[in-house]
Amino acid sequence: MAKNKKQGTKIAITFPDKIQVDLVPANDLKLYERFQWLIVLLAPISASFFTAYFTDVNKTDSLLWSAIIFAIVSIIFIFFAFSHRKKIFNGKILREKSLDDFN
Repeated sequence: MAKNKKQGTKIAITFPDKIQVDLVPANDLKLYERFQWLIVLLAPISASFFTAYFTDVNKTDSLLWSAIIFAIVSIIFIFFAFSHRKKIFNGKILREKSLDDFN
């Protein structure tokens, strides 16, 4: 008795010119999170220098300028974080890769 071998089903796949895959932009999220961490670190330092300046009897200029500099840097990072967040969630950051690059 000869055993009949079953042949498996063959599938043919044709790829279109372009396939869109929506992924989580991990590298872009990492940069956004770094901006958030810098804000979390620098804003309290700025508030501490302002508190020290306003509670100091002598009102030294070095405390005031330190507070102003830390406040400005915090505001800059706030701007960067919100603008980068807007780019991420509105889908304005696009990466394209050819299938030939994966071989």
